[in-house]
Amino acid sequence: MNKLIIIGGYGNGTVAASTVEDINQIEKKWEIAGFLNDFEKEINNYPVVGPIQADTVKELLKKKDTYFLYTLISTKYRETHLSKLLDLNIPEERFATIIHPTAVISKFSSIGRGVSIQPFVSVGPNVKIANHVQIFAQSLIGHNATLDDYTYVANNSCIGANVHLQEGAYLGTNCSTIENITLGRWCLVGIGAVVIKDVLPYSKVVGNPAREIGKTD
Repeated sequence: MNKLIIIGGYGNGTVAASTVEDINQIEKKWEIAGFLNDFEKEINNYPVVGPIQADTVKELLKKKDTYFLYTLISTKYRETHLSKLLDLNIPEERFATIIHPTAVISKFSSIGRGVSIQPFVSVGPNVKIANHVQIFAQSLIGHNATLDDYTYVANNSCIGANVHLQEGAYLGTNCSTIENITLGRWCLVGIGAVVIKDVLPYSKVVGNPAREIGKTD
């Protein structure tokens, strides 16, 4: 059984750990070896094996059965957290992808590395999910959608067919989009928003229909 190091902590990190526990109830796939975290010493009874630093990762990479999951990407901290990830120098093939057993994933979809898909998510055919994407419980991804690196889809989001989420786009809980639109790089879609047209990069949109209220940078 391969070992998994979760980079993060309370919040998205513990959600990922819970999904791994559920996966292992069906088939023993991952042993959670611990977390990398700069502050906590223990997280939900799992050990913190070191800080989020390249030297720590370098030692862990020596173990060929050890993989990583990075859970810290967000629009608010995109520069610091993204640069931290890149500074760790983890080879792409050493990132784990975890998919909850209750998720329904079309066999015609493609999923990259370091992806986390939570309970009761539905992914339609011909969906392209890139690397380090987080999709939370009960979200729906329509057919032919594209989710670029570092996109974040919160609980109960509904993404229409042929929608393009560019790098780092963030969808809040219960938001939805019509089909055939683009959500720009590192934009933020607020809780419950209904998106009926393209969203510009680095913009914040809220409401029904969604309207821009500011920028994320």
